[in-house]
Amino acid sequence: MITVNLKNLYYWCKEDVFVEITEEMLEAMKAADRQESAYKRRTYYHRAHYTLDIGDGIANECVTKPETPEEAYIKKETEEMLTTALNTLTEAQQRRLQLYYFDGMRYSQIARMEGVTDGSISGSIKSALKHLNKQKKVNQFKE
Repeated sequence: MITVNLKNLYYWCKEDVFVEITEEMLEAMKAADRQESAYKRRTYYHRAHYTLDIGDGIANECVTKPETPEEAYIKKETEEMLTTALNTLTEAQQRRLQLYYFDGMRYSQIARMEGVTDGSISGSIKSALKHLNKQKKVNQFKE
């Protein structure tokens, strides 16, 4: 058994109070203190700011601005142009762009999945991007 002064452990304890506890309990208390201090360091390091938001999104609504009609129109037009441009690619190019950019796979993973070489995947994606860039220039010229 170990004798511990509660005044040293708890800031709200104003006078000396000695208590005998087991070594396991002392180790558990030290581990909890380490976890709490690590948590405080992480929140300070990552500049984490917390609110009393109960998950209904009220605090988030205060921070984010609503989308303006102009922004919604531009977003819709951009999505339509991108969809049109992607539809001009071959199925393999569409699939490989999807896997690489949106699913986060590497060339080697895609190549292994499709049974081809890394170079063919790389060439296919570069060719698709070049084609999309041409489509972009054509659309800008039309406007």
